[in-house]
Formats: sequence, C-alpha cells, structure tokens
Amino acid sequence: MIWIAVAVAAVLVVLIGLWSVGWAVGKTREIPPQIVVDVHEAIDFCAEALPVEVTSVLSYDELRRLLRLHLEWIQAYHYTPDHLPSGPVVYEQFDPVDYVVERADLLRLDVSRDHIVEVVAAHDAYLQVMGALHIEEPELVARDLGEFGELGSEMTAAIEAGATAPPDDAVDDRPVGEAHDDA
Repeated sequence: MIWIAVAVAAVLVVLIGLWSVGWAVGKTREIPPQIVVDVHEAIDFCAEALPVEVTSVLSYDELRRLLRLHLEWIQAYHYTPDHLPSGPVVYEQFDPVDYVVERADLLRLDVSRDHIVEVVAAHDAYLQVMGALHIEEPELVARDLGEFGELGSEMTAAIEAGATAPPDDAVDDRPVGEAHDDA
C-alpha cells in the first residue's frame, strides 16, 4: 500500500514539474528576440554612413556621445510598462533631433544641428540593419494607423498629401573619417 502512495506522489511531482517547465517555456516564447547593440560597431557603421562634411568635424568621442544621447531618447520615450497597452509608437522625424540637440547643449558638445540630423539618421539606419528599429513608408503607416483610428483625419490627409517635417569614458579626438583600431 505504501508503494502505491509513493508511486502516485512521484507521478504527481513529475506532472507538476512538467507543467511548470511548460509554463516557463511558454512565457519565454512570448519574449521578443533580444538585440545587442555593439557600441564600436555602431560607431564604425555611422562613421562610414556619415557624409565627409560631418566626419571631418566630429571626433569619435563626440559621435559616441551623440549615439548615446539618441539611445537615451529611444529608451526614455519608447518604454512601455507591462501593465499599459502597447501599440504603434509614432513620433515626428525631428523629435529625437530636438532632444539630442538639447542634451548636447547641456553636455557642452559643440555640434551643429545639421550634424546631429545626419548622426541620428545614420544611427537609425544602423538600428534598422540590426533589427532593433523598424521604420515603414509614411504612407503605409498613415493608412494602417488611420484604419485603427490612431491618427486624426487631418494628420492622415497631410501625410497622404506628402507633407514633410522641416528639414564611454575614453576620449578619442581623431576625426571620424580616420580609421581606428580598438585592439
């Protein structure tokens, strides 16, 4: 009789263990794939993507700081807690530029707004290549969001009409255009 009780208890423990593992695997499947952004790779990518007018003025350290400020903006303004409904994140093209310009002024980085526009565009391109950022054509976004009622009719009409917006610790002072070795 005791052997039957032990066998039932063992089967019950195994079933509870299998259910727990299945539940944990199910929760893990819900997590989106994690993307790791390599700082040196991002700097190299952006340095190659930037026009000569920008790379001849910016140092690697300034570029690194600007990229960090852009990531700071993404983290600060695109974080959605679990208890809030998530939906498409919509922002104007120059929102991150305004933020980076303001923060660069606070950090006393002497970088022009035009250069920051170029750096943010290059960094967006890097994040798209890495799969961390997905940007669609404005017409597709407007159509999709219009169907969900996320955009007002005047915003959708403006987009369809083609309206656009106005145009770590080590210091590396070499111009961005020069090759570097992080060995």
